[in-house]
Amino acid sequence: SYTALHPESRVELVNRFHGRGAADGLLTGGSSLTLGAHENMDYEGDNCIDIKHVASGLTFRLSMLCNREGELLAKKAADMKLAGLPAHAEAIEMAHRRWTRNHVWRPRHHRQILDLCQRHHPAVSMTIRLLKRWLSRHMLLGQAVGVPEELAELLASHVFTDVSGGLSEPATGYAGFVRCLRLLAEWKWSEDVFAVDFSADSREASDEDGVVANTLAQGIWISSGMPVSAAEMLQKAFADAKEHSKLKDSLRVATEHDPEATWWGTLSPVLTRRLRTLAKASLECIVSCLDTGSDLQLPQVFTTPLNDYDFIIKLHRDVVCRKYEQLPKSAFTTDCVVEAEDSDDDMLEQPEIFKNLLPTMRQSMPGKLPQSKRHANPFHHPGMVGFDPVALYVRDLVNVYGDSMLLFNDVYGGHIIAGLWNPAVTSKPVPFTANILANVLPAPEAKTASSRPMVKYNIEAVVEEMTRLGEGIVDSISVQRS
Repeated sequence: SYTALHPESRVELVNRFHGRGAADGLLTGGSSLTLGAHENMDYEGDNCIDIKHVASGLTFRLSMLCNREGELLAKKAADMKLAGLPAHAEAIEMAHRRWTRNHVWRPRHHRQILDLCQRHHPAVSMTIRLLKRWLSRHMLLGQAVGVPEELAELLASHVFTDVSGGLSEPATGYAGFVRCLRLLAEWKWSEDVFAVDFSADSREASDEDGVVANTLAQGIWISSGMPVSAAEMLQKAFADAKEHSKLKDSLRVATEHDPEATWWGTLSPVLTRRLRTLAKASLECIVSCLDTGSDLQLPQVFTTPLNDYDFIIKLHRDVVCRKYEQLPKSAFTTDCVVEAEDSDDDMLEQPEIFKNLLPTMRQSMPGKLPQSKRHANPFHHPGMVGFDPVALYVRDLVNVYGDSMLLFNDVYGGHIIAGLWNPAVTSKPVPFTANILANVLPAPEAKTASSRPMVKYNIEAVVEEMTRLGEGIVDSISVQRS
């Protein structure tokens, strides 16, 4: 074996998914197939093998694929349904969906985006990076209730592949980013189909022949590269979703291979409205800078307001493993004022260093690197590859309190977690029951015709629970509205 021939290497088995509880998302020793009521993409890929090379410090992560695993999971779910065990069937179906997303959907999506960037539209990659940074700075990317990264990539791809309205493809990544903001600000998700056409090579061939793209009902613009059957399937899937009231002004992105937009899910109306509001404000800021010829207000595009949230969780900056991914000082060189509580002085004062030069500089000139760049792992313990305590803390909060709050954070090293209370849970007194799944306190002032006592959500106790759960990570929790 490799380790026998190379004694300086060692192999460690990482299986973080095993033993995760079904009810609360904590390490309680429950089933490894159930995730409670939340289908969280961050659980995927937890089963892997880390191969660590001691001499060089490199770590290779190995995941294994068994093609029959998907068939076995589907068959097992069907057997559970026939046996009258719906809870077990639902858990296995969720496991099958995770397996399909990891080993079928994500590889196909990766190949499509890679082909689009390398062969047809080189500016797509910069547009994707700018859009992801904008989403993360507004705490709307990835984890918790944020936009999945694959969905952000599809949004950026659409502005380069869409041929409607007489628009040509953006010439630069910056123009593509502005086009994405306009898309988020103006698109009517409940009225028009949003479809991404990856048949760019066929479209280019048709353009040379002078063929004009066709338009279908509900705002679909399909190039001649997409088969008519695929376009009709997109239209039918959208009509079915609209008929069953599944849209509700929710961001929904479909493709030829995913006409029902089930691969990456549909964003909630709350998140869609937030994206629309922020995109409009960002566009107004960019237009103002263009009209005045000054870029003083441009950093505000990547600065999110915190006064719209109900509570703010501030984390210790020392335990944020990804703080080196925050924007460098060069991004705030104008006179735009950044609030002291939202800025990291160490991060804003550091020079910009290319990521590919960091390993060499850590060995040759460690004294010239900022403190945050010297060690990506603030705990200085070996074998902590991929360990992100902030992401794990948010994940546990979502599993425990997902029904009563929405959480937002910057996945690129942000030290603030913002939250919104669910008014349906926190503001309305309910009759007391023995199986109520919340921390409550008596509400004698509430009037009801029921003989049972009334209780209401205990926000103060929940805040204390979140502080206890984040011991060593949480600096403070401030409640702005209750």
